[in-house]
Amino acid sequence: MTSSVVTDVPADHDAEAAPVDHEEQVSIRVDELIIGRKLTSPIHDEKGLLLLAAGSVITSDFKRLLKQRSESSIQVGLADANRVRLKVAVEESPAPLTFDDATATRLDQMIESGLLMVQNTGPAAKDNIVYHGRKAYNLDRHEDLMDQRKAASESVGSMMKEALRGKGGNSRAVTEMAAQYMTDLADDSDSLLCSAIAASREPSLADHCVKMSTLGMALGVELGLDEDNCKKICVAGLVHDWGMGAVPQELRDADYVLTEHEMFQVRKHPIYTVEMLERMPGIPSVVPIAAYQVHERWNGRGYPRAKSGERIHLFARILGVADVYSALTSPRPQRPALSPYAAMECVVKLARRKDLDPSIVRALLKVLTLFPIGSYVALSDGRIARVIRRNGDSYTTPIVQVVEDAEGNPVPHDQDDAILDLAEGAATIVQALPTPGTSEIGLTEDILLVPRPRL
Repeated sequence: MTSSVVTDVPADHDAEAAPVDHEEQVSIRVDELIIGRKLTSPIHDEKGLLLLAAGSVITSDFKRLLKQRSESSIQVGLADANRVRLKVAVEESPAPLTFDDATATRLDQMIESGLLMVQNTGPAAKDNIVYHGRKAYNLDRHEDLMDQRKAASESVGSMMKEALRGKGGNSRAVTEMAAQYMTDLADDSDSLLCSAIAASREPSLADHCVKMSTLGMALGVELGLDEDNCKKICVAGLVHDWGMGAVPQELRDADYVLTEHEMFQVRKHPIYTVEMLERMPGIPSVVPIAAYQVHERWNGRGYPRAKSGERIHLFARILGVADVYSALTSPRPQRPALSPYAAMECVVKLARRKDLDPSIVRALLKVLTLFPIGSYVALSDGRIARVIRRNGDSYTTPIVQVVEDAEGNPVPHDQDDAILDLAEGAATIVQALPTPGTSEIGLTEDILLVPRPRL
C-alpha cells in the first residue's frame, strides 16, 4: 500500500518498504483473516512493503483497505499463520437430442390450464419435523449422511448417463431416494442440510442435483407443503438438469461470457431434460413441469419461455432458489465458489430485484439462517464457531458450536459450553469466514451482472 493503507494505520507503522523478517512467510488470502486477532510479527505485501506492524490487531478497516488496493493475499509470518486464519480440518459424448418446440408448447399449455395447481392432500410435513434446539449432531449419523450424499450423487450420475444414451431410466430409484431424504429431514433437518449443502471436493452436475433437491425439499417443508408434494420437489430437483449433459462440454465449461448463439444452445437443456423424462415411466406428472421451469425467473428474465410470477409452477420457483444457492456455493470455470454467507447475501439481492420469488427466499433464510448451516463465523468475544442449527424464525442468531477459543486453540466437540444459542446474547457474529481448506470468495457485483448459463 504505497500510501493508501498507511493512512488508516497507527502512526508508528512505517510506510516505507521494510525488509521481510527472516521468519518463513506464508501467503494468506485476505478473506481468511480473522478480525480481532493480534500479530506477533509484521505483515508485508508480496513486494515486501510493510502493511501492519508486529503487535497490531487485524481490523475490518484494515481488510477493507487491502481490498480497495486489490490485495487478494498477503505475507504473514509462519507463527501468525495459525492464529490469524481458521485452521479447522475440512470434512471430508452423449447421443444428440433434438430441440422439440412442440414439447415446449404442450408443457406451456398444461401450466396455463391450471390443472397442476399445488394442493396438499395430507398434513403439512412440517408437523413431523423434530427440532433439536441447542444440541450437537450425532457424529456417527452425520458421517452416514455424508456417505449417503456421495452414494446418491454417484447413483444420479449413472442414471443421467443412461438417460443420455436414450434409455428410459429408473423412476423408482429417484422416488425412493426422495422418500429416504424425507425421512432423514424429519429426523434431523439441520444435520441433513449440513451434509447435503457442504462444499464438495469434486463438484459435478449430479452432485449439484442432489444438493439442490435436498434444499428444495426443505424449502417445501418450511412453506407448509405435505410430504407427497415435498418428495415430488425432491424428485424434480434430482432430475432437473440432466439435459445439461446434452449441451456441448466446451459451453458447460466456458470461462467467458457466452455469445447469444451459445446461450441459446445452453437454454435448450430444460427441453432435453423433459424429453428424457418422457422416456421414464412412472415419473410424477408434475416433475417434468417443474424441471422445465427451474430456470425461469420471477421477473420474467429467465428461460426457456421467459415466464414470470405465478405463471411459473411453485415447485419450479422453490427449486429455482435452491438451484441458485447451490450453484453460487460451488466453483465454476469462471469463478471460485462463494462463501455460504456471500451466497446468501447474493440470493437476497436477487430477491430484491425480483429475479427470485421473495417469499421463497424468506423461507431459505429461515431454513439455513443468514449465516448458513455449516458455515464458520467469528464471534464478538474472539472465538470461532460453526453454525449447526437454525433458531426458529430468528435467522440472524443461529445455534453455533465453538471450534476455536479466542487464542486460536481448538475446542473439543464434547466440551459442555461449546454450543451457544446466540439469541441468548452470550456473543454476536462479527464476521463470516470462508470454509477452511477452500478458495471461497466474498460477493462481487460481477456475479449478479454477468450473464452465465447458471449463476
